[in-house]
Amino acid sequence: MTSSLTTIARGESSGIVESQRVIVRDAGQWRALWAAHAGPATAAPDVDFTSRMVAAVFAGERPTPGFEIEIAGVARDGEALAVSVAERSPSPGMIAAQILVTPFHIVTLPRYDGEVRFVDAKAGAAAARLGADTTARVKPYPRAGMKAGAATSAADAPSSTGLEPNFAAALAYLAGPFSGILILLVERANSYVRFHAWQAIVGLGGLGALAVGVLVLSFLTLLLSPFVFTVMYWLSGLIAVVWVVAWVICLVKAFTGNAWQMPVAGRYAARLAARS
Repeated sequence: MTSSLTTIARGESSGIVESQRVIVRDAGQWRALWAAHAGPATAAPDVDFTSRMVAAVFAGERPTPGFEIEIAGVARDGEALAVSVAERSPSPGMIAAQILVTPFHIVTLPRYDGEVRFVDAKAGAAAARLGADTTARVKPYPRAGMKAGAATSAADAPSSTGLEPNFAAALAYLAGPFSGILILLVERANSYVRFHAWQAIVGLGGLGALAVGVLVLSFLTLLLSPFVFTVMYWLSGLIAVVWVVAWVICLVKAFTGNAWQMPVAGRYAARLAARS
């Protein structure tokens, strides 16, 4: 039944760093899964859940390129649906860069509301000959905000700060990275709040450190070149303005329930929130 599978995405760079095999049957779960995989600011591809469902497999972090994971096919196994998964490792002796990869494969297939099992492709073939059961039952993927990655919405589990999630997320930005650290120390339940706390630390903290660093460097160049000093002094001021603009945007987006990502820093924040 491999012809019934349609690949949505496949590669070796997923935001989900733990090994997972999941089935998704509704739009809320799908948005949560895609946000954890690709980042909260990335829109999930359209899926017609009246006739289709999503199967996704994530190999977790691997030390080098060459590791792969694939949904190889589906077949009926009595009253259950068996999804065959093949994992491959680099060939022995293969020379590869020491770069962390996170292989994944996400597909759609005809909707089946009964029991679904993931089966290891090689073990499944051997078990069929020996009569052993190597299947693993699957739980549906959590909705947005439950512990499965960075949240896409403030409509999550209650915040352990005791505040409304969107209010706690906005407070994470109030004093830049310092308030982000305080919120992160308290927050244990809500991934939406954790994401914004990490973004305050990584994004606003990084911008602030850059502005201060350029300002200090400008004074160090004062005796060497007044022109260089002037350029770097104004550059530090420009970075400070960018910091203020980013701070306002983050504050408003967090309070209105939007997991907006800052360029570059936002993706790192999403990954850190998923690992928390």
